[in-house]
Amino acid sequence: MSKMVQRAVALVVMLVVVMGGTIWGTASMTIRYQPLNSGAPVVMTVNGDEVGADEYAGYMLYNMAYYANMYAQFGMSDVWNDEYAAATLGSSMPQAAKDQSVYARVVLQKFQELGLKPTYAQEKQMTQLRQDTIDSMGYDAFVKQIAGFGFSDQSYSNFMYISLCYNALNEYYFGENGASVPSDEDLRQYFADNYIAAKHILISTVDSTTGETIRTDEEAKTEAQKILDRINAGEDYDELMNAYSEDPGLAGNPDGYIFTNGDMVAEFYDGAKALGEDEVSGLIKSPYGYHIIKRVPLDIEGQLENYRSLLTTAVAGTMDDLLTQWMEEADVQTTEVYDEITYQNVRDYLPAEVQEVLNTQDAASDASATDDAAAETADTAE
Repeated sequence: MSKMVQRAVALVVMLVVVMGGTIWGTASMTIRYQPLNSGAPVVMTVNGDEVGADEYAGYMLYNMAYYANMYAQFGMSDVWNDEYAAATLGSSMPQAAKDQSVYARVVLQKFQELGLKPTYAQEKQMTQLRQDTIDSMGYDAFVKQIAGFGFSDQSYSNFMYISLCYNALNEYYFGENGASVPSDEDLRQYFADNYIAAKHILISTVDSTTGETIRTDEEAKTEAQKILDRINAGEDYDELMNAYSEDPGLAGNPDGYIFTNGDMVAEFYDGAKALGEDEVSGLIKSPYGYHIIKRVPLDIEGQLENYRSLLTTAVAGTMDDLLTQWMEEADVQTTEVYDEITYQNVRDYLPAEVQEVLNTQDAASDASATDDAAAETADTAE
């Protein structure tokens, strides 16, 4: 998954968590996407669809809130009041907001192109979550909270509607019998071509939990050679494995491991791949010690369901892979207004109702600070 898609998805998750699961804006609002039609100047087009400055600014403030929330977890209470941190992060905010704008447009465009609709269950769940939050915190408090993320009622509803579109697309492409889901035959073939099943006897040179040396390389090699000699003399491999292997995963994997390239250290993978079924290797050295590997038949039918998700991703990719492709292929054109909006002046371009809420909060905060200062002065005078 690309970083831009990761961030777009992470932002949706972050907002839902912060808002306590809330999804929609006003009590009367139904689940529909509605362009803001605010008359705001256009900052970009995505495949011909216009993105207004108020929507784009909302995404920028939203990204700023995301980073403020992330840095707060590491003890920086307000990253945007730290001159150096703000300047460093601020330079990336236009691209972050641009990515979010493109993400929203291509998801909605593809959703509409395919004629999809959110399921009734999804709509009902979203509506109930929204109503529960408004009931618990009050509508005015709700409006103030979403304004802090750059959203008006409608832009917030639109944003969360996009998340429903994403879920519907994921179901369309990768749900049961989805358009991109490979056939079982394709999965079996990929499984057979790319996965290996093997057991091994490990004589360790290091402690797997601490990394400390437990025997020299020569000592481990000598010990492993004794076991290999017994296997070559006809003794049962499994009995020797259970008696002598120092593999910490043996108890949980008595029948061996199923793996593909990249799952194991290179020495182990290459050594197993070079074997025929039921063939035993010589001594194979890895950073963990010496292995005696036995390749065993891959139980494709018995293990297919356990590996279905991994195999499907390997063969067909994921929804996020598709989304990354759509975003990269999108025709995105920016205007001069795009270059004017920065993290420093972003509030000037937010939806008018959001600006009103934030300005009111600022005035209340300033008045409170003035009262506190006056009270402190009075106490000092006494």
